[in-house]
Amino acid sequence: MIYSIVPFEQLYYSENKQERMEVVINGEKVILLRNDNNTYTVERLISTNPKVYLNPEFTPGNRIIAITSEKEGPEVKWEIITDGLRLT
Repeated sequence: MIYSIVPFEQLYYSENKQERMEVVINGEKVILLRNDNNTYTVERLISTNPKVYLNPEFTPGNRIIAITSEKEGPEVKWEIITDGLRLT
C-alpha cells in the first residue's frame, strides 16, 4: 500500500492519457477531464474551504460544458450538465 499525496495517475504509467485542465469555476479551482464532445468531467476539486465540497456542482463525475462568448470577451462560462439538462 502506498500512502502519498501524489495522484495515482502520476505514480503509475497509463496508456489511456486524457487531457486534463485546471480551471476556476465560480471562484473555485477544479481539475477537468476533456471528453470527446466539447464536454468535460469534474475529476477533482482543489479548495481549502470545507463548504465547497458540499456543493453538488463540484461533485467528481459531473459533466460540464464550456461556453464561450465573443461579445463579452475571451472569458469562458461553464454550465453543469445533469441527465442531459443544463444547469446554470
